[in-house]
Amino acid sequence: MTTESRFPEELLLNQPERRARLISEFYQQYGESRPEGYYAWGRQHEEAKTAFYRESIAANGHNEESLGVDIGCQGGVLINFVKIISWVGVDIDQLALHAARAAGVACHEMDFTSAINFRDESFDVVMMTEVLEHLPYPSITVSEVHRILKKKPGSTYVGSAPLDYHLHRRWKVLRGKRLSGEQTHVHHFSFRELDRLLRFYFEKVEYLPLSGTAARHPKLKLPYNLFVRDIAWAASGPRRDVGRWEVMGKELL
Repeated sequence: MTTESRFPEELLLNQPERRARLISEFYQQYGESRPEGYYAWGRQHEEAKTAFYRESIAANGHNEESLGVDIGCQGGVLINFVKIISWVGVDIDQLALHAARAAGVACHEMDFTSAINFRDESFDVVMMTEVLEHLPYPSITVSEVHRILKKKPGSTYVGSAPLDYHLHRRWKVLRGKRLSGEQTHVHHFSFRELDRLLRFYFEKVEYLPLSGTAARHPKLKLPYNLFVRDIAWAASGPRRDVGRWEVMGKELL
């Protein structure tokens, strides 16, 4: 007769908020390396993204009565550029939230590295600019975005991300370099992977190349997977029946 082994429960920490606190502290430390604040982080194609987002949001019939959330709002920069609708913001970084509130943005602290703590179908628009590449499980994140968007044809998900499998980066890896030198980038997208993920959850997806050869020479119609470094998207029409994402599906590079 064997005795069932007992796990030593007394070894476990009883700190349910520890994970969120550690992540928050990390991003706060990261932000402190840029002491001039979130409005001085450098140019990230704000003008091009603003025009693209505004056009997409307006084309889907939204106005000041529509509600949007900027997930990873940083200092509220894009909220105050895009406007058109009513916005709220969330971020995990206290420095980002302080800057956003100073810029007049209604915002709240939230750890959105996996779950997004909003009720189903709360928003008409979700914005996520230069955020998705910082999160470990993009398929969970986009699924959560889909969940919190109203299931209407005009509901819109706008965002942007770097692409890490263009020709320049592929050549960089062949020379023994890292794919990306940004320590907070935990997911590295190819265009095909990003496009597959967005089209799984949305009926319509449009793109704006922000940098790379395809952005500089649009008339050449070069493939985005090899000739775009940064890209913005506008996805609309959340699908009602999305099925199950193939977590172990073949990666598309």
